[in-house]
Amino acid sequence: MDKTEILRKIKEVEEKIDEEIKKAKEEANRRIFAAKEEARKIVEDAEKEAQRIYNEIVEKGKAEIEKERNEIREKRLAEINELIREAEKKVDEAVKFVYNEFVRAVENA
Repeated sequence: MDKTEILRKIKEVEEKIDEEIKKAKEEANRRIFAAKEEARKIVEDAEKEAQRIYNEIVEKGKAEIEKERNEIREKRLAEINELIREAEKKVDEAVKFVYNEFVRAVENA
């Protein structure tokens, strides 16, 4: 082999190496892009799941608050009804007291 042929073969090998490097870079870029897309999808799915869980927690909280509100309302209504019953009893007693005082005042007059 003469010098020219050796240089030509070296040049061919260099070109093949350059082509392989180019292909490897392209493949690396494709894989990086695919990995970024997959990561983006994972993040998007995680955000959707987090939003779903958040909504679920908020709805449960609202339901618990509404339940507590109704329990308090029922308790207060029972207390009010008891006060009304007590007041009605006292009205009857007050009417009897006033009537008796009136009768006594009329009899003593």
